[in-house]
Amino acid sequence: MKDEFDQIAEDYLGTFTTDEGKRVYEDLKRAYYYRSSFDTDPYKTAYQEGQRSVIIRLINLMSKKEQL
Repeated sequence: MKDEFDQIAEDYLGTFTTDEGKRVYEDLKRAYYYRSSFDTDPYKTAYQEGQRSVIIRLINLMSKKEQL
């Protein structure tokens, strides 16, 4: 029986391995992962780091599931 983590990771992998999902995944990485979060305004830095943390979670979930 799958635990909740395994099911969610599998769902993310299933979503982002379709042709459309791959394009969206790459777009999200370009927009929020491959850029600096730093800004002289600490609130903007925090906001941008929050955006980046979402794509990092997605990357981590998918890479862990692919390793299983």
